[in-house]
Amino acid sequence: MRHALLVSLSALAAGALAQTSDATFEAPDFNITEALVAAGVNVSEIPELAALARRSSLTACNIACSSLAAIYGREKVIFQDAAAYSTFQGGYWSILQGQVKPYCVFKPSEASQVAVQILITRLTQCPFAVKGGGHAAFAGGSNIEGGITVSLENLNQISLSEDKNTAAVGPGNRWIDVYQTLDPQGVTVVGGRVSTVGVSGLTLGGGISYLSNKYGWACDNVDSFELVTASGIILNVSQKTYADLYWALRGGGNNFGVVTKFNFHAYPQGKMWGGARLFSNESFPAALDAIYNFATKGSPADPDAAAIISFGYAAGFGPLASVQLEYAQPIADAKVHEEFNAMTAVQSTTDIHTHAELALMLNEGIAYGVRNSYWDVSFKVDRSLFTFLSDTFYHLLPSIVDAAGLLPTISIQAITEGQLKGFQKNGGNSLGLDPARGPYFIMNMGANWDDAADDARILKFYADIIDAVKAEAKRKGLDNSFIYMNYASQFQDPIGSYGVANQNKLKAVSKKYDPQQVFQNLQPGYFKLDKGAPNPQWPS
Repeated sequence: MRHALLVSLSALAAGALAQTSDATFEAPDFNITEALVAAGVNVSEIPELAALARRSSLTACNIACSSLAAIYGREKVIFQDAAAYSTFQGGYWSILQGQVKPYCVFKPSEASQVAVQILITRLTQCPFAVKGGGHAAFAGGSNIEGGITVSLENLNQISLSEDKNTAAVGPGNRWIDVYQTLDPQGVTVVGGRVSTVGVSGLTLGGGISYLSNKYGWACDNVDSFELVTASGIILNVSQKTYADLYWALRGGGNNFGVVTKFNFHAYPQGKMWGGARLFSNESFPAALDAIYNFATKGSPADPDAAAIISFGYAAGFGPLASVQLEYAQPIADAKVHEEFNAMTAVQSTTDIHTHAELALMLNEGIAYGVRNSYWDVSFKVDRSLFTFLSDTFYHLLPSIVDAAGLLPTISIQAITEGQLKGFQKNGGNSLGLDPARGPYFIMNMGANWDDAADDARILKFYADIIDAVKAEAKRKGLDNSFIYMNYASQFQDPIGSYGVANQNKLKAVSKKYDPQQVFQNLQPGYFKLDKGAPNPQWPS
């Protein structure tokens, strides 16, 4: 029956790619059943969908999942009674995500299959989520209770253009897959720093890279996106074809469709220098001086350089600082890092590495399958504020330090002049940061722990740090609204932090390409355009 149902799925893609930028994307009388037929799906031959028209008593997601299984087979649709279901749930970074139970998991291998899934979910009104790498920290970020979780893992193509200027990358890849493919060819792309992070979520939320001081964030280095829209149309989105949608996808998250391919700009890249250095608390003042001088002087002078400092605590060791250093040339201890080089490290992994090796190194020590929380805010760069935030972290730490399995951190990441320059490429991105007010820095925080009984006090710990540091920043005229989506907690609203004008523009783009607001309502998870924080109850 599957062969009869799939008359010509390629016709959908061919027709969609012929769309022009001023086309009507969904007529007021849009008929979902007719769109499915046009996609090669004979609705009358699928009992569940045929019964839907007769007001079947079957649940929406039972109908949707059974229909997808009838069309594509059980190898692409995993139900809760399958052994593969538990394996899939265990693949999330955070146990909080893995505890969410979808009705079924759909694993498409072509953009046209994603289009059919979207149309079926619209017809049945079964909600869905989309999972790339599954690295969001909070429940429901890329999984959905009782709905369809669409796993992009089989959309994992990686190919380099003949001239080596563009790399086509499927959203189901993790960054290690990309770097290991491109490194031997002498090129790389601007992507994530941790090997196991997924391509899709990182890029759509912005995407900080080792190379961002040189080229901007990952979203600024996408030449075009292959996007499945709410009406099942497959678009090639670039600045030349759909400039408004291209702008929105650069930081707008999952709100405009499902990206089924990223065409990244590729850059020549050989081996790099980098790694982590660990310092005891006696070195904290010098480390803060060094990161401040890097943000204000070093990074503008040398685009090849990157530096991040993180403060943490480990039982048996006490307060520690880890400095992640990178240099996009095979040159050890470059002058731009001279202040860090002058400090005595307790431990160091800095050396000459490939891009893939650096990504694997940063993944070492990251715990999987535990409880997680991530948070961030941003401010203007200021040396005294650096001291205030680290002091606040350690002052409040005793309230949670006895939590089992606790690994808490607070980090300073500069949004450098080079990064802000990269933001302006090809019409700019949607993040709303004003280059004239920079440089900025992101204060991002995270923790792993074991016991659900400790959730409330750990979440309050981070909320209290944000409250205290924002109050100090406001007092000194250093506050900034921007919240980086990829580090944001469920209690925060990154889209709202982009500014009223950008938020309104994003909503206008959404209504143009998705007039029925499918990606706001049927895909309710993660950060939506005008619904505020997923959880509006700030921990207290």
